[in-house]
Amino acid sequence: MSIIKFSTMDLGTYETDVVVSAINQTSTSNNKPMLKISLFDGEESITALIFDSTKKDLTSTGIEEGGTAVISLEVTDYKGNRSYKITNINPVKLPEDELKQLVKLPPEDPAKLVNDILSLIKQSSGRSYDLTANDVPSDDYSLTALAVRLINSNIKAFTKSSAAKTMHHNIYGGLAYHTYRMIKAAYAVCEVYPLLNRELLVCGTALHDIGKLVEMKTSDTGIAAYTDMGNLFGHPLLGIEMIDHEVWRQNQAAGGKSYSAEQVAMLKHMLASHHGQPEWGAIRVPVTPEAMILHELDMIDSRMYMYEENFSSMDPGTSSDPIFGIAGEGKAVIYKNSFSQYN
Repeated sequence: MSIIKFSTMDLGTYETDVVVSAINQTSTSNNKPMLKISLFDGEESITALIFDSTKKDLTSTGIEEGGTAVISLEVTDYKGNRSYKITNINPVKLPEDELKQLVKLPPEDPAKLVNDILSLIKQSSGRSYDLTANDVPSDDYSLTALAVRLINSNIKAFTKSSAAKTMHHNIYGGLAYHTYRMIKAAYAVCEVYPLLNRELLVCGTALHDIGKLVEMKTSDTGIAAYTDMGNLFGHPLLGIEMIDHEVWRQNQAAGGKSYSAEQVAMLKHMLASHHGQPEWGAIRVPVTPEAMILHELDMIDSRMYMYEENFSSMDPGTSSDPIFGIAGEGKAVIYKNSFSQYN
């Protein structure tokens, strides 16, 4: 089965392979069961309907969020807009070359991004490290060593993980892409503000979303779903627990204290406060300059990603529909001017 892009479809019926991004149970006006299925073709997402079926019916056939499926898709016109109805759907295991066509990736290879992150962490301290190797000396108990060890011990998941279920960097390798760009920005900010401790800021930035490896499970197609642990606790607390476990592990190996208690506390505070405000999910508000800068860098990169994603489908000199999260908790439009480099 070949992949037919949604953008090339006219009115009619098509058979194509897709990624099932989300399955939502709802009902018709007559109170009959209906499913709204989010589908991704590697470039574009659409919502298609399945009538007279429940989520349980669908999952019993092997269809799951983040999985791939072969579908029969009926494209019709409804009041001047495209309408999509799935008339048949079955799970499918795709060969690697076809699967790659359905997976959205960052502009750079996620594995390279992770290697670059590890190198930038090591360089942040100003100390001499072997930048050709991912590990650190066994007797190194610096913040750099802590950050490098935590990423290395979770490197497969870190490389693959989405940064979110929705909103921003919600792609295969999105966490690495988000983290890498924030670390690059952290270096630049440190050049402007010498008060900042660069090693602390870079290590906190590198680990600020490490808890998402427990909070979410990312499929091979880059679709993230929340775990029970994620629903119970959220990634800031889960990330702090990961730091605590690494400190305990090194203390056991050293037969006593390893990492600096104050440095670890400052690092954990950055994770606890990187959402900025309690109503945004912060455990505490930022009280150190590094924690404050981390929060701002997180906001900048997440919102810049939203601009980038929306600009890709906008014409110069136009405004978007209202977008949730682009400016605070509500919705706001964005404008794409006709004279900038992104055109």
